[in-house]
Amino acid sequence: MRRFFVAWCVAAAGCGQPGAQPDEPDAATSGMSGAGTTSGRKTTSASASSEGASADTSGSGWTVDPDGSTTGPAPTLDEQLAEILAAQAVPVVPLDPAPPAHPAAVALGEALFYDPLLSGNEDIACATCHHPTLGTGDGLSLSLGTGAVGLGPARAQGEHPPFVPRHAPSLLNVGDPGFTRMFWDARVEVDAQGTLRTPLGPALPPGLGSALAAQAMFPVLDRLEMRGQPGDTTVMGEVNELAALPDDDPAAIWAAVMARLLAVDGYVALFSAAYPERALDSLTFVDAANALAAYQGEAFAYPDAPWDDYLRGDLSAISDAAKFGAILFYGAAQCGNCHSGALLTDHRVHNTGIPQLGPGVGASAPFDHGRALVEDDPGQRFAFRTPTLRNVAVTAPYMHDGVLLDFEAVLVHYGDPLRGIEDLDPDGLLPELVPTLQRDPGHIEEITGLLSAELQTEPSNVGLSNLREFLETLTDPAVVDLPTRVPAAVPSGLPVP
Repeated sequence: MRRFFVAWCVAAAGCGQPGAQPDEPDAATSGMSGAGTTSGRKTTSASASSEGASADTSGSGWTVDPDGSTTGPAPTLDEQLAEILAAQAVPVVPLDPAPPAHPAAVALGEALFYDPLLSGNEDIACATCHHPTLGTGDGLSLSLGTGAVGLGPARAQGEHPPFVPRHAPSLLNVGDPGFTRMFWDARVEVDAQGTLRTPLGPALPPGLGSALAAQAMFPVLDRLEMRGQPGDTTVMGEVNELAALPDDDPAAIWAAVMARLLAVDGYVALFSAAYPERALDSLTFVDAANALAAYQGEAFAYPDAPWDDYLRGDLSAISDAAKFGAILFYGAAQCGNCHSGALLTDHRVHNTGIPQLGPGVGASAPFDHGRALVEDDPGQRFAFRTPTLRNVAVTAPYMHDGVLLDFEAVLVHYGDPLRGIEDLDPDGLLPELVPTLQRDPGHIEEITGLLSAELQTEPSNVGLSNLREFLETLTDPAVVDLPTRVPAAVPSGLPVP
């Protein structure tokens, strides 16, 4: 995008003091007079508070002429970035810690999250597809549910059941109150009036405490993910009674899962501790879902990335190269228009031209029409929820179908979306998924014709290395401790994934 390059050169030229270069200067920044030390120069915090960030340049001596040129000392990187952040429509603020949850509810949720007892065949837990050792994902482009064995990419080795049509999203920071839409097509959401909306409509029982809790009601209903097929047996050779129930009776399925749980002494104790005022026979799967949400909100809250430290006023928290990247991200590249706010998502759906991979979904198979399957709106075809960029460095693969395997592929796609969908290199994808990559010219024409208006489609690879540097500052260093979250055992005695 030519305007991208011009805007970047105008914004960045002459930044900082001579002699200081970014850790990883991009082509757009190499050869400039420097990359922004702050010695001998008035700087301001790039922190964005509820009153907004401020780029106070009083005393700096620089001015901007009508033609866009500058006179006097150039602004530092921190001054430039503070000014750009202050101009954002949604305040750029550090992420707050997750709200506290009752310890007994968290303990119950932890057991439920890792226990295969919730699945029909007793062979898969929530954690199988959202594992702490895999960034709370599964390391696969498309997930493999009940019937597969192993963890992560190993589940795709040897014989296995059909792939689930979508990628398992990360659960990091998903308990933040700002997450009001769940699933890639946002089919579970809390609307602006605070009303919980799901595909089950009035059939969804009351009492769910959040969109995250409502989301937890659905995987146990899904035959591919957790419930299994009619005639299946459990790993113990017993009849899978969950799979025998009809698809159109979710209440019966939830009741059957609860019957399993409350037949285990360990769960009787955990539920009694979490809900001491309730009789056991009054408990429902809603109570289990609320506990699952409590656990995920507490265990997967990682809000202290270097970017948060920078926004709180520590200007040394990120490198100069990352500051250049942030200026691009929130400025010329306009990434911040959709990846906005503390969670770096607008919680909306967009068609960003992601190549279609996998078996497809519902009536739209072999394609996945995304949000259009929820709203019955052809204009929403191929539109998916904007993912958070929090802790993005540890959550590969990316996008709703996991077709972009690493940072580089994502940045290259957004550098030239129209070409990205046509020329995606399938190298690295599982060989059995390669034939499902949709390359038909008619399909490509349809998906590119419906691209989100917010997506910049003029080719540009300017600043990609700096954008990468910035994105890496969004990951909390404490995520290295995620594997310690896995318990040694669960009440059912089944193997912990």
